[in-house]
Amino acid sequence: MPELPDLTVVAEELGRRATGRVVRDASAPTPILVRATPTELEQLQGLTLGAARRRGKFILLPFERDSVEIRVLAVNPMLAGRFWLIPDGSAKVRARTGLRLRFADGGELRYVDREMLGKLYLVAPDELDRIPGWNEMGPDADDPTLTLDAFRQRIRRHPGELKPLLRNPKFVAGIGNAYSDEILWTARLAPFRKRSTLEPDDIDRLYAAMRSVLGDAVGRLRELVPPDIQEQHREFLKVHLRGGEPCPRCGRELRQLGGSEATTFCRTCQPPF
Repeated sequence: MPELPDLTVVAEELGRRATGRVVRDASAPTPILVRATPTELEQLQGLTLGAARRRGKFILLPFERDSVEIRVLAVNPMLAGRFWLIPDGSAKVRARTGLRLRFADGGELRYVDREMLGKLYLVAPDELDRIPGWNEMGPDADDPTLTLDAFRQRIRRHPGELKPLLRNPKFVAGIGNAYSDEILWTARLAPFRKRSTLEPDDIDRLYAAMRSVLGDAVGRLRELVPPDIQEQHREFLKVHLRGGEPCPRCGRELRQLGGSEATTFCRTCQPPF
């Protein structure tokens, strides 16, 4: 599942390589993924793609006329959605391609989703709140305004176990299964521990781990991802999906529970209390 670090780097790469390109035409080969009518897609013709940006687990693609945003495509890739930048637009269209944006210069941007779970919303710039859950999103986990004091205040309002808490976009936006494992391991906090059991030092450690893990991951992905933005890199993660391997900190065996949405942790480094 693409998370904050993945989508940050994808947005940056789209910004470098697609900003300023004029849309020749737009189509939805797999229309079930796109919340837009054929007529609405046709209206993108002649508009200029602005700089992509990220919000939570969404990529936002603005379409402009004379530097004024006319429409915004908000893409939530969910489990397996990927963007492909095709240099000349001649590559065969893959199955489960949700969207094709063909540019006047001959290049193309495609959205492909092998699991068919992603959602693409085409809205006016002032209508993002029409997207389900948009108004309920908390601050991005890397938002500079999310200070330690603000984090302390927010976490008091959100009960439950720590891993679901980190993945709850109403608390902070952008963290999923993989990076919640990494953050909790770095913070030495058990994924099943209750928020109500945390001491002030635990909360501070969780905040520091969240910032460092996400920041370090963005730095690594900036080296690994471009130019192939469709590729997802997780090989540098320290614990996620490494059940049975030695803990990088203490050497004890990492535990892993669950299937594709597995939780990986160290029982020694991350005690239950």
